[in-house]
Amino acid sequence: MRGNRLSLKKSAFLRLFIITFVAVTVFYIMGLSINAIGIRYVRDDLQTALDTHASFISEELERDFDNLDFFMMELLSDPQLLRYAIAYDTMDDYERLTYIKALSKQEYMIKRSSSLAESVRIVLPRLKRTIITDLSLYTAMDEAAWDALLPESERNNVTVTEWENRIWLLLPRYDGDEPLFLIVIEITTDTLFERLGQIGAEFTEGMQLIRADGSAFVGSAPEDVNDRNALTAEASVPSAKLLLRCYSHVDEQMKPFVHYRAILWILSLVALALLFLYLTYYRVAILRPLNDIFDTMRESGKDGRYRIERRDGSDFDDIYAQFNDMVEHIEALAGQVYEARYRAQKAELKQLQMQIDPHFLYNSLYLIYRIAEADGNASIASLSMNLSNYYRYITKMPEQIVFLKDEISHVMNYLEIQRVRFEPRIHIEVEPLPPAIAEARIPSLVIQPIVENAFHHGVKDLVSGGLVTMRYRCMPDEFQVIVADNSGKMDEAKVAALWESLCREEEAEPNALRNLYRRLTIYGNGEHGLELKCVDGGLTVVLTFPRRRAAQ
Repeated sequence: MRGNRLSLKKSAFLRLFIITFVAVTVFYIMGLSINAIGIRYVRDDLQTALDTHASFISEELERDFDNLDFFMMELLSDPQLLRYAIAYDTMDDYERLTYIKALSKQEYMIKRSSSLAESVRIVLPRLKRTIITDLSLYTAMDEAAWDALLPESERNNVTVTEWENRIWLLLPRYDGDEPLFLIVIEITTDTLFERLGQIGAEFTEGMQLIRADGSAFVGSAPEDVNDRNALTAEASVPSAKLLLRCYSHVDEQMKPFVHYRAILWILSLVALALLFLYLTYYRVAILRPLNDIFDTMRESGKDGRYRIERRDGSDFDDIYAQFNDMVEHIEALAGQVYEARYRAQKAELKQLQMQIDPHFLYNSLYLIYRIAEADGNASIASLSMNLSNYYRYITKMPEQIVFLKDEISHVMNYLEIQRVRFEPRIHIEVEPLPPAIAEARIPSLVIQPIVENAFHHGVKDLVSGGLVTMRYRCMPDEFQVIVADNSGKMDEAKVAALWESLCREEEAEPNALRNLYRRLTIYGNGEHGLELKCVDGGLTVVLTFPRRRAAQ
């Protein structure tokens, strides 16, 4: 009899110990896994935010460089500068002084318009003179600087180069094979670092601009940059031929997770200790008395008068209830995440719809100013009306789906403004809108960005012979809007690379074509089409829409 007694004690104790230990271990492994997943998700979100900040900073720097490029191109064709450089010998001293002051004023306006420009100067090699922003008169030409910078410049194009630990923007004007003058903008490390601080100081803990050889041009990395809690994000600044690198740390954000993990380990050790105490108590206070009762009942129940009814324990009902609560909570969280993603996608779509290039406004207003300054011209009224209609359309928050005729009317306002800006060196040809598709419905603001892209990245720098066309093609089930330019900058390889960049999800830098591609992906649901072609060295963009939307 006593042998059976020991057998009962061992089997029940071991089963209870193994079941309890496995259950506790599983739940604590789940807790550690959830903690690790939370840390990874938070770190990924912080890295994504830092990547976004780095892209934003690089875009702002690119915009600053684009502004300087624009002002330099304006100054390049300034008639006062051309006359001063060509007819210097025929001028008297008073006329020369008048021209110098006018040119110095333009240099000063360029410097004031950009926080990057340390100085703006016009170098006149034939006269051995330099007109500098900070001087009221010209000064002698720096031969060493001229010899160093001129070979780096490209003929009639803005060139960015580094010399004497500074960035120089160079734009020469040639008269035959000889340089007539050279427009130079100097950007120092101090102005560049100050601009970086203005844009991204609140987002990052450190920033650097890195040269192509890996050396730092501006800024410095934190001492603990290699720490496992340090994050790094990079974005290129093509105009400056530099790489932007931003640094941040996640120590503060990770503290709750680290504390939670420490608490979890402490609780695990406490749970093991309590488990040991509980099993010890169970063996002494419960198992031994039950074993004695079993022996007694076995002896008493030989005649079958006593039975022990086996009942399934109901203590697990609380665990089931807790698990069900957890599942319901997870389902509620999943619904919230889905709704948040939907709202984020909707907000992103709205943001993409409302994005416009501010340079267009600046350029147009500046053009109106130039026309008004030159002479009272009737074209001012037309230009003003087109500009007013243009911004009235995009600022009145149009519906996501609009009539094709309204979208084309908006595009025509834009084209009339561009016609005033660029004719006669750029011509615009627009085919009349076919009445059969005038009432078709399309997503708003999808055609004007394509036309704007044709000017901005296509023909705006052409001296003459530029051409932008827009035409239509109607089929039974669909129609196409085709926008083309003759920039001469494209080939099949570049078009393929451009299309690949549109399709990549990780592409960071926004532009008109990418924004349009993403909007059509969201709206179109496979019904809208975007096609890029290279025709005679220019880019042709084909937008395809289903004709059945006309009935909606």
